[in-house]
Amino acid sequence: MNIKNINKYFFSYGALYFPILLLIGPLIAEIFLILITLFSIVYIFKEKKYYYFKNKFFIFFFLFYLVVLFSTLLNFYNFDYSKSAIFYFRIPLFAFSLWFVLDKYQLLNNKFLKFYIVFLLLIIVDSLLQYFSGENIFGNEVSRSRISSFFGEELILGSYIMRLLPIILIFVVVNNIETSKIKNYLYAILISLACIIVYLSGERTSFFLLILFFITLFFINKYLRKFIYLVTIFFVVFALIIPQFKISEEFDPATRMFKKSFNQIIGKGEEQYEGHKKKILNKIYIFSHDHHGHYMLSYRMLKDNPIIGVGAKGFRYLCRNKIYILEKNDGCSTHPHNTYVQILVSTGIIGFSFLIFSFFYILKEIFLNRKELNSSKKFDKYKTYKSIIISIIFVNIWPLIPSGNFFNNWLSMIYFYPVGFYLYLKFRDKEKTF
Repeated sequence: MNIKNINKYFFSYGALYFPILLLIGPLIAEIFLILITLFSIVYIFKEKKYYYFKNKFFIFFFLFYLVVLFSTLLNFYNFDYSKSAIFYFRIPLFAFSLWFVLDKYQLLNNKFLKFYIVFLLLIIVDSLLQYFSGENIFGNEVSRSRISSFFGEELILGSYIMRLLPIILIFVVVNNIETSKIKNYLYAILISLACIIVYLSGERTSFFLLILFFITLFFINKYLRKFIYLVTIFFVVFALIIPQFKISEEFDPATRMFKKSFNQIIGKGEEQYEGHKKKILNKIYIFSHDHHGHYMLSYRMLKDNPIIGVGAKGFRYLCRNKIYILEKNDGCSTHPHNTYVQILVSTGIIGFSFLIFSFFYILKEIFLNRKELNSSKKFDKYKTYKSIIISIIFVNIWPLIPSGNFFNNWLSMIYFYPVGFYLYLKFRDKEKTF
C-alpha cells in the first residue's frame, strides 16, 4: 500500500469516525486533530488550493481567534490560563481540514452506515444494561443516580449521543431513506432508542437540544417529516415502557427533567441565597440559583471590561476576587455555564459580536435551505445533508440554555466538527475561485 492510500484511509476514516475517537479519549482525538490539520495544510499548499483559506469563513474565524488571543494576552494571568486561547487557532483549522478531506476523498457514502449502526447499538445496549442493573459491561456503576455508559464518572452520555445522531442521520439519508419503508422503520426505532438514552441519562440540556434539533430539521426539510414523526411515536412508546422496569426510584428521568428543573427555576429549597442573589421579578432564577450566580458575577466583570473582556479563562481567575465575589463564593466556577455569557465576559462586545453574527447567519441559512428544499420537485441528498448539518450547528449555538465550557477541547471539537461538513456542502457545487 503506497503513501497515497495510507493517507486516504487514515484521514478519511479518521474524519468520519472522529466522534468515536472522542469516546476513546480527548487525547486521541487531539492527536488526530493535529495530524489531519497538518496533512491538510501541507496538501493545500502543495496542490495550490488556496481557496480553502481565501474565503470569508476563514477570515471570520481567524479574526475571532485574534480577538480571543488579544483579550487573553491583554489580561494575562499566567501561561496555564492563557494557553487555551494561544493555541485555539487549531480548532477552527480543524473544520477547514475536514472540509478539505471530505472534498478530496468524497466520503459521503453508505459504507460507513453499518459501522455506525453497530456502534450506536453497542452504546444503547450498554446504557440500558446500566440503567436496569446498575452497572455497564465494564462494571461502571451508576454515578449520582445517572447512567453514563462508557464515560464512567463523566456525565456526558446524553450530550455525546445528541451530537452523534446528526452524523448517523446523514448516512441514513445516503442509504436511500426515501425508497425503503422497512429500513425507515428500523432506522426510526434505532434513533428513537438513542433518544431514549439521552432522556434516561438525565442530561436536561442535551434532551432539550435534541428536541430543538428535530424541530429545526422538521421545519427545514419536508422530506424528513414522516421519518421524524416515526421517531417521535417510537420514542413516546419507549419512554412509557422502559422506565417501568427501573431498579430504583432514583432513576426517574421525568422527575429530574421537569420537576427538578421547575424547582430550581423558582428557587425552591434555596431560599438562603435570596439575600444576595435577587430573583428576576422576585419570582425566578435564570435556570437555577447556581447559574444565576454565574451570570451575576459575569455582569460585574463585564462592567469593568466591556470592550475586550477578561480573557478566555478570566472568569475562573477573577470570580473569587474581592471586587466581584458574592457571599460565600457563591456563583464562582470554571466558566459561566452559558456560551453567550462566556464569550461576552471573555472577549467583550467585540468577540460577542462574532457569536451574534454567527447565530443570525445560521438562522438565515435555515430559511434559505428550507426554501431550496420546498422548491425542489424531488429528493435531494446533498440539500438534505445540509439541512441536518445546519440544524445541529443551530442547536450548538442556541443561546437560551446552560452549556459547557466553550474553550474546553472536547466541546470545541464537537462544536466545530459539523462546521467542516457545512463548509464542504456550502462549496461543493460552487466554482472554487474566490
